[in-house]
Amino acid sequence: MRLHLVGGFLGSGKTTAIGAAARRLLDGGSRVGVVTNDQGQYLVDTLFFQQANIPAVEVTGGCFCCNYEDLETRLSQLQAAAQPEVVFAESVGSCADMVATVVKPLLRLRHTAAELTSFSVFVDARLLRLWLRDEELPFSDSVVYIFGKQIEEAGLLVINKIDLLPDAALQETEALFRERFPGKAYRLQNSRQAGQVECWLEQIETGAARLPSDSLQIDYNRYGDGEAQLAWLDERVTVQFPQGQGRAVLLEWIETILAELERRRWSAGHLKLLLQSPDGPVKLSITALGEPDWRAQLPAQLEDRQEILLNARVETSATDLRQIVNDALEKLRAAGRVEYTTAAIDSFHPGFPHPQYRLE
Repeated sequence: MRLHLVGGFLGSGKTTAIGAAARRLLDGGSRVGVVTNDQGQYLVDTLFFQQANIPAVEVTGGCFCCNYEDLETRLSQLQAAAQPEVVFAESVGSCADMVATVVKPLLRLRHTAAELTSFSVFVDARLLRLWLRDEELPFSDSVVYIFGKQIEEAGLLVINKIDLLPDAALQETEALFRERFPGKAYRLQNSRQAGQVECWLEQIETGAARLPSDSLQIDYNRYGDGEAQLAWLDERVTVQFPQGQGRAVLLEWIETILAELERRRWSAGHLKLLLQSPDGPVKLSITALGEPDWRAQLPAQLEDRQEILLNARVETSATDLRQIVNDALEKLRAAGRVEYTTAAIDSFHPGFPHPQYRLE
């Protein structure tokens, strides 16, 4: 069972790439599984994979490094249930120090059939360009510290969403990266292009991307402070739209949330929603720098009654994030635009990272 570990900051496109790679492998007759990971417990990504008939298990309540033994347990469960030949393990987007706490334990201590084959870190090309140019990112210094450390320890850095940068800016970004990290393996990618994902898959499946061997030098106080700056909100709501108005009302809800985040200058690592259309599940993902085509991904028709799962990761207080999301829904209800009930809700800040193992 070949295991591909995938890290990278919130909103960098990890799930999109894994989904495309998994479909490619399945179409080729391979058995595939996925391990998702998050600080919370109601995960859009897990449900999305499961609804796409991709066997998926999850490690919740903390990152892989702080729940290493649970990661091994889930890998064993996945092996017993689905006998996958290839597994993708996607770490939570606020996690760093993966080499010492996950890569090396998997190589030296593993008690599963999983054989670690690659460690890719995804990064949004737009954020990478700002960081390499020493320009301001839409996050505090402590959060940016995590972002930088993820890039530093990557075995293979996947510079993703290259379609969102003009050619000249992309060329500059690539040149700056090669100057800052001479010899580090990287690739330029648009994970919405099947051919480019296939090239990434071939690179990691053939072992062309070597596993990193150096443990990261990291200040855990800064790391922990960065995670504490981020608010987590996971909410499952059952909504009833007026007949035929689901798309318009949902757009109004999302745009009200985004407008309030912008007004308060709160930066979203990501805002993810999973909902249902007549053609099947639909996942939306919006990040701090925006996703130009997210509206176009929303089908013209949505089910009038459905359960929506929301995952929001925003640099603000958990209480305030929960308030604006639900105020936006209440505004729609007051206008007679929607009826809803909340089935589950969880809002919090991640705790201080305490890895179960840290190997030099």
